[in-house]
Amino acid sequence: MEEAKVRTTLVIPTYWTFVLNRFSSKQKPIAVYDHPTFMNEPGTLPRLLRSLEKLRVKGVDVPNIVVLVAVTHKELEKVAEEKIESVLREHSHRLNIISFSSTDLKFVISHLKKKTLSKFAVLLSLIGYSNIRNLGLVIGQILESEAVIFLDDDEVVTDKSFFEKCTEFVGKQYKGKIIGGVTGYYIGSSGSYWLKDDPKEWWKTGWRKRRKMNQAFKIIEGGTRLKDTPFAFGGNMVLHRALFEKVPFDPYIPRGEDMDMLVNAKMFDFAFLLDNQLWVLHFPEYVGSRWSEMRQDMYRFAYMRRKLRDLKHIKEVTPIQIEYLEPYPGYFLRRNLMFKLSVSSFLSATHSALKSDIREIVEYLQNIKSSLSNVNRYVQRHYRDYFYFQELWAKTMPLVRGDKLVKDYLKKKMGK
Repeated sequence: MEEAKVRTTLVIPTYWTFVLNRFSSKQKPIAVYDHPTFMNEPGTLPRLLRSLEKLRVKGVDVPNIVVLVAVTHKELEKVAEEKIESVLREHSHRLNIISFSSTDLKFVISHLKKKTLSKFAVLLSLIGYSNIRNLGLVIGQILESEAVIFLDDDEVVTDKSFFEKCTEFVGKQYKGKIIGGVTGYYIGSSGSYWLKDDPKEWWKTGWRKRRKMNQAFKIIEGGTRLKDTPFAFGGNMVLHRALFEKVPFDPYIPRGEDMDMLVNAKMFDFAFLLDNQLWVLHFPEYVGSRWSEMRQDMYRFAYMRRKLRDLKHIKEVTPIQIEYLEPYPGYFLRRNLMFKLSVSSFLSATHSALKSDIREIVEYLQNIKSSLSNVNRYVQRHYRDYFYFQELWAKTMPLVRGDKLVKDYLKKKMGK
């Protein structure tokens, strides 16, 4: 007997910012993203959509697609919305696809408030990685999906079996637990999942993320197809309804929300596994500043470490040992986190001085200053907030499933 098909929604976040060297905003950014696309460029989204169209032509059943439109500055919301609408019109004849932007979010929030779900509605946002992915889960829930697949807009899908693999295991049992999430991996322009790590870059001493990530990636090789994993990739991830109805992404972590979600799933007793046959091509066109990534990681790892330490005081969750997350991200969750960051920031500032890059010098030194003050205050203020959010999420998500008004609104946008 043929197994019933899993109803899925494919969610693709896309991030946009001002034109490089023509920054005109007097406002501070509402969010910082690793590599947003400049508004005067076509971006990588059309390339991904073309790859999905090619699969569709070959007979692949591509799920309904929701493109979430995020911006670094509020004043870009309208122009980004119009730009994405223009892009999607070129692909809507072959793909069931819609955009979801700030205008759509306002409609959803207004409707949920009328249903006396105001506490939940005001938490919905297109600002920040976790909030954006959570919104994708809410949309999947409204569309009555059993699974939500996440891709990022700088990827390409060429594997004809990709979507079958996405739903092959999720929701089933693994060692007595429901498989709530499955992650795959990225293949870069080199044709490999290994990241370039130059040992001659002395200024990265103490903060060699790529080296630790490569050590973690060794589990991809050989062996069984499904494996316990310390890492996950948000741009190649599928979450089952059993998980996302109960467990959201953590909105208080600035980046690394994908690996944090793996931890959240584990502490609520879901299995979250790596599928070593689930891969996508990953071709980012622009890489953000290393000092900025380090600064966000500083908050991310300090926050994550404190949250893990506090699990023993939280009812109805399973404590997760940092050792389980070795070598990555576990290496950056150890007690000497701030020492490592300060050493590498100082060395990086020295390297920037040799290049006569004044801005980088200032920013790396600012990382050291923040590590001594701002980070600890942020962690102390928020390290338990996720659990209050999770409790509200678990109570509300079943109530929004299949919401007729919003579902009809989304289907009308999709032309159904």
